[in-house]
Amino acid sequence: MTEPALARLAILLRNQREQAGLTYRQLAARTNYHPTTLQRAADGRSVPSWKVVEAVTRECGGDLKTIRRKWAQANYWSHVPRPSGSRRLLRAPRRVDPQQVDSFADLRRAMHEMRRKADWPSLRELDRRARERGERLPSSTLSLVLKGEAPLRKPVFLAYMEVCGVKEARRAQWAAAWERTNNSRTPVPVNSRTYQSEFARAMQSSSAGASTDILFRLWVTLRNSRAADRDESPGHPAAAGRDGTDDNPSVLV
Repeated sequence: MTEPALARLAILLRNQREQAGLTYRQLAARTNYHPTTLQRAADGRSVPSWKVVEAVTRECGGDLKTIRRKWAQANYWSHVPRPSGSRRLLRAPRRVDPQQVDSFADLRRAMHEMRRKADWPSLRELDRRARERGERLPSSTLSLVLKGEAPLRKPVFLAYMEVCGVKEARRAQWAAAWERTNNSRTPVPVNSRTYQSEFARAMQSSSAGASTDILFRLWVTLRNSRAADRDESPGHPAAAGRDGTDDNPSVLV
């Protein structure tokens, strides 16, 4: 399924060329880009580079301000997963103010905005920059952090801001926002009863669209949590070889 923001960008690029009455070969001669590159930029399958979009728009007499906004939205949503179940054609969220942050979701939104301002460097490129500073930002870990599937640790957050070129004064504000958000969290005891409640709610909502994959992961987590509760109950013999590691880890939901 084509990303809506990307589809709108592709339509605008095609309309510009058609209104200018240019073929891809003619446009290629004027922009010094290969016709195939220009065709791919307008097919809606991937986000083209801004240089290509800008060149096409200039030669076709289009509005650079409008196309820049469309390109920025398409680029944003190509990197940031849309909220699950959302049917609205959402725009990119507004700029996050570090003084008003009250959740790690807000901090992750800010991370996407930092990356956007740095012209969307790849995760491997960010790791390379971190290595030059004697730090590490493994692309696999960073991908999970940005998706909200792994905790946002402060060292990762600080290193990420630095390699994205965030100014020192601004980094200090965001570091304070991380501290405030982290200190405001209230630990919730998690046990098999917690997961059982989650599983029951998912089962009740399955007819409304809860996926089988989500139900399966909840069931596996519930099973593993019950086993852990039994192991930790008084009088229950400890599993052989148990030394703080989990040979059958819970599936994170």
